[in-house]
Amino acid sequence: MAYDILGNIAIIKPESFGKKRKKKKKINQANELLKKPGVRTVLEQASNVKGRLRTIKTKHVKGVKNLIAEYKENNCVFKFNVENCYFSPRLSNERKLIAGKIKSSDKVLVMFAGVGVYPIVIYKNSRPEKIIGIEIGRDCCRWFKENLKLNKIPDNRVEAIQGDVKKKIKKEFSKKYGKFDIVVMPRPNLKETFLEQGLFVSKKGTKIFYYGFSKDDEVNNLIKEINKEVKKLKRKIKIEKIVAAGDIAPFKHRYRIEINVLK
Repeated sequence: MAYDILGNIAIIKPESFGKKRKKKKKINQANELLKKPGVRTVLEQASNVKGRLRTIKTKHVKGVKNLIAEYKENNCVFKFNVENCYFSPRLSNERKLIAGKIKSSDKVLVMFAGVGVYPIVIYKNSRPEKIIGIEIGRDCCRWFKENLKLNKIPDNRVEAIQGDVKKKIKKEFSKKYGKFDIVVMPRPNLKETFLEQGLFVSKKGTKIFYYGFSKDDEVNNLIKEINKEVKKLKRKIKIEKIVAAGDIAPFKHRYRIEINVLK
């Protein structure tokens, strides 16, 4: 049975929701998970990830009754509510890889910033000039600000903004922050691409790290749709790299598409 460990909390992931597992088998797995270093709580994921905020429901299985994770990765520490804030420990290496592609002179925008994981990992590992993170969820943004304090990051270097990127990224935003050298888009699996917003704050030479979801044999369709939308926006790009960055189902992956803005 699959599971994720978020520091002090382990979350068992059922093969299918609605199908009851034998209580004895579940307790046995929980006992094994509680033997792992630092794990004090075992929960079972009781729902699919839902809505734009990507929340889940959980059931307590064993250990301390608690929903606040205390998690470490890439020389950073994070706290968050596991039901209210989407978080994937499986993207730890991906976040480190992105941080390694950013220079100290860069100004970085992170859309869908969650509890601040991408902005904080990027800052702690690359120390860019400025990072702006936008997150729609109020609770996640509250944890984002708390995590900035936990990691002793000054407000003038990383700024957390609560709100919908479609409403926040407008002329007023551009006047205040200007254009960005790097735009990171770890977007949810939604129909909207949000490329219009990403390109709005991009200049010639901006690098966009766009994440899209596709069946392995339909990646070309994903690229075609991106190019079609960019053409409608009267912009010009070059797709430099397409990399599978995490599986989400059999023969279906999250793809990182590295885009260089030409116009």
